[in-house]
Amino acid sequence: MTSGQREIKKAIIISIVLFIVIITHYLMFPKITEPCFNGVLDIGEEKVDCGGICAKECPPPSAPPNIDEIGIEWVKFIKDDENSYDLVAKIVNSNSSWGISSADYRFVVYGYNGEIIKTGKNETYIMPRGFLKEEGIKYIIEDDFKPNFNVKKVGIELFNYVWKEIKDSRDLPDFSTKVIDIKDKKDGYITDEPEFYYVFGVTKNASKYSFYRVDIDVIIYNANDEPIAVGKTNQWTVSGGGGWEFKIFWNKPFLSDIDYIDYEAQTNVFDSANFMKDFGTGEKYMIPR
Repeated sequence: MTSGQREIKKAIIISIVLFIVIITHYLMFPKITEPCFNGVLDIGEEKVDCGGICAKECPPPSAPPNIDEIGIEWVKFIKDDENSYDLVAKIVNSNSSWGISSADYRFVVYGYNGEIIKTGKNETYIMPRGFLKEEGIKYIIEDDFKPNFNVKKVGIELFNYVWKEIKDSRDLPDFSTKVIDIKDKKDGYITDEPEFYYVFGVTKNASKYSFYRVDIDVIIYNANDEPIAVGKTNQWTVSGGGGWEFKIFWNKPFLSDIDYIDYEAQTNVFDSANFMKDFGTGEKYMIPR
């Protein structure tokens, strides 16, 4: 073997050894990509590379075919005192049997000098039109919000929501009837007490099912259809055909006169855990999407 052949053989052996070392290193120490950029649903992410620990928000899913998107009719703020605001959004769902089983939301608050601040992420649900008011109205309220600036306007973001359909209403009320109604509505001014004003009502569960939680919202309007006060509460273990009394209080005068009051009571019929076990779980009524 000539010296030239020996050099070629030596180069081939070195190349083979380097190739083996590189392959071994790659297999033993694979390239680590950061969460939020690796195309994998990692712990802490809501969806692949978005939400949760990731800065990128997950886009809302497209509505199923022939379904109207959720509408935001308006978003308002109400000043309670020097540095406290109530935030409220009026949401409309025009779909008779489709709703949203869960949705994340947050309010976006703007100041007069260009300040922008977002509230913390919260969760809500939006029932089909037949389980809301006849107009398909849903209120979202966040009270006692305290920014460090005077508020000029407010918006709302809805994201990460899941569409579901009521597929069988034989044992639930007809879509033209609300599942939870409010009877015996009363309101009035209070004297000689810390509170200034109150509203009262009695919930009525029109279905045969018992629910763990019922959510109640109250919006007080002036003659210009502007909200001047909002309040919310909830009730636990509302039996089928039953209901409970509730009261909501305000302790400071409103900035304008009251014209009318809008009451809203809802329960999440998409959530099987919301059905009390003695009366069934309600899974057969939902088609997940």
